[in-house]
Amino acid sequence: MLVDSLPGLHLGASRGPRIASSRKTVVITAIDRLGDIYAYTYNRTKGTWSSRIRVNDLPEVAKEGFNALTGDGEGNFFVTWLDLREDKKNKIYGANSNDHGRSWSKNRLVYRSPDSTVCECCQPTALMEGKQVYVMFRNWISGARDMYVAQSSDGGLSFGSPIKIGEGTWQLNACPMDGGDLTVDRRNTLTTVWRRNNQLYLARAGDKEQSVAEGRNAAIAISGKSTFLVWHQTGQVWGLIPGKDSPELVGSGRYPRVVPLSGNRAFCVWEDGGTIRGKVLAGVE
Repeated sequence: MLVDSLPGLHLGASRGPRIASSRKTVVITAIDRLGDIYAYTYNRTKGTWSSRIRVNDLPEVAKEGFNALTGDGEGNFFVTWLDLREDKKNKIYGANSNDHGRSWSKNRLVYRSPDSTVCECCQPTALMEGKQVYVMFRNWISGARDMYVAQSSDGGLSFGSPIKIGEGTWQLNACPMDGGDLTVDRRNTLTTVWRRNNQLYLARAGDKEQSVAEGRNAAIAISGKSTFLVWHQTGQVWGLIPGKDSPELVGSGRYPRVVPLSGNRAFCVWEDGGTIRGKVLAGVE
């Protein structure tokens, strides 16, 4: 099914379209190389896609091409991106849709770094659970490229001051191009996974960070009692699967993503030399 042909579609290094759904609609967001974010809405009843709608209320401000889309399953959506408006320095901005993706709000500032810019080439991540919205991004303060999470309790209309994730810090005069991932469990406990140097870490809210493995571009999903972590390292996708004592090889490729399935299972998808591959991962009953 062809949704649209968007000239100059931003792709590569975790860039590309994002998707989320509700009971009535499916929403896709995508960014072109001019720096505009477009949304498309699929009406499940009619079986039709809408024409593209521009989300950013100032033109050509998302030139890095990174965005993250999330929804609550009830027709409320939130999208966030790296934004260059006003001073040509990257900030975290966001917008809401409360009508199943048919229209989008005025853009709102989520976070502006006091030290000029956030990390320019790292994918932000967003998660909506009811009125709670979490946005994770890599910051850049005093030369440190550490992960932060900003939280909203009103559906993404406003955000508090972001909190640094993890106990260490990463001084780096370059962009690692690695944004990490986050999810919540059945008790709505936030869990994050991210990279510092060449090491991946996991942290649950209120607990100390845990070293996982060497790697990059990690993703996380929780299904029932099972937590699934996937990442890539030297051209291979690895996973930390519940019930296993050590990481196991999932397949050849890179940039894995993982989503929960029912029955303590998850589905992992990744790129492999121009081919998209997938695999069901089984957890612990």
